[in-house]
Amino acid sequence: MKKTLEMEFKLDDDKSKTISLSDPKDDLTLASVTPWANNVVAKKAFIINGAFPVALKSASIRTVDVQELT
Repeated sequence: MKKTLEMEFKLDDDKSKTISLSDPKDDLTLASVTPWANNVVAKKAFIINGAFPVALKSASIRTVDVQELT
């Protein structure tokens, strides 16, 4: 099973951007992700078309079952 941590950030232009990280730890919670996301916002760690992140809107773990064909 493939897992991805998806964090949606609100940008200062009222749009949003989802950042995805592969293979997150199994025991992640919103409480453990929020400080990292707050740091991203405080340091303006990324810029999307001239817009900076201003807040974490949501965080989730997406689980996908991948089955290779033989």
